[in-house]
Formats: sequence, structure tokens, C-alpha cells
Amino acid sequence: MPLAALLERRPAAAPAGLAVLVRAAGPALAARLARLPGIRLVEEEAAATVVVTDQPLAAGGPPAPMLPTLILAEGPAALAGLRAGAQAVLPPDAAPDQVAAGLAALGRGLAVLPPALLAGLAGREPSVPVEAGLTRREREVLDLLAAGASNKVIARRLGLSFHTAKAHVAAVLQKLGAGSRADAVARGARAGLVLL
Repeated sequence: MPLAALLERRPAAAPAGLAVLVRAAGPALAARLARLPGIRLVEEEAAATVVVTDQPLAAGGPPAPMLPTLILAEGPAALAGLRAGAQAVLPPDAAPDQVAAGLAALGRGLAVLPPALLAGLAGREPSVPVEAGLTRREREVLDLLAAGASNKVIARRLGLSFHTAKAHVAAVLQKLGAGSRADAVARGARAGLVLL
């Protein structure tokens, strides 16, 4: 058969982006996912590649989907979700790049777990508590430290004074038990607080 005939017979290209079905308690999760690059929200399970939910997958929740599932949960809810069939778990307030990376990995057939949860499943204590007592602002500072930002850049990006940014960096180092900025980033990565 000539090549031209084969090209005419091939199926139309699928729409770009990972097809994600959202099962959420509210519309905020869908809006959050819609802003991620490479993500295409779908309404039918048949059209989806992966499922994202913030609802419990355990008894009393919706039935566990047959598709690879990312659950946004922490603590007992995260473990219950894994036992109910989820292949990926991230904290509910995971950074957009973490969610995008988790979805991409899940779409490739990989499991996604924060290091602290993985350590708990293996029966080991995480080297740093999962949240390490970091405030939301301190987690933003840790993300910027991981990107190599100076105190001046952190202050500018977060709309803070230089001294306030410096105080937040010091608090992050103290709470993570780190001796340097690089050590804080490494400890944060091991605890699942930041992706490198």
C-alpha cells in the first residue's frame, strides 16, 4: 500500500495534554489544575488518562476509579487513599510544579509519594517532620531557596522587605535544622517539602 494511503488512514491526532478527570469537593481544584501546563481537563472517565481527587478513597467516599489516581491528602487520609488504590499522593497545598510533575509521572505509570510518607510506609522515621512547622510563607521561601534565589530576590518576588525575607530564611534554616541554605534545600527535598 502506498505511503499516501497509509497517511490518509491513520487516526486523527489526539488533543495535546494529559487528560485529567477531577473528582473534587469543590471547584477550586479544577481551577487550580486548569492553570497547569500540559493538562487538559475532561469530564468523562473514558476520555481521562489520570484522576485527581481531594476526596477520600476509603469506605464512605466515592468508588476508587480504575484509572491511575492522584489524591491530594495528608496523614491518615493519604494512607487510606493508597490502601484504596491511589497510585500517587501529594499534600493538598502542593506547589503547582509538584502537582504537574506528579501528574506527568503518574501518566507514565509511576507512583508518586512524598519522601516522608515513603519513609513512614517503610517503617522509618523521616529525617525532618513532614511539615517541619513551616508556615505557608516559609514554604514559599524554601521553594525560592531551591531555585537559588538570594534574600534580595526572595524579598522582591514575595513583596517583602529585605530584612523580613532574611528573617524568613533564618526561620526556615532553624526549623529544618540546617546549617546553610543548601542544607535547608536538601533537607526540604528529603522531607518532600520541595522538588528539585
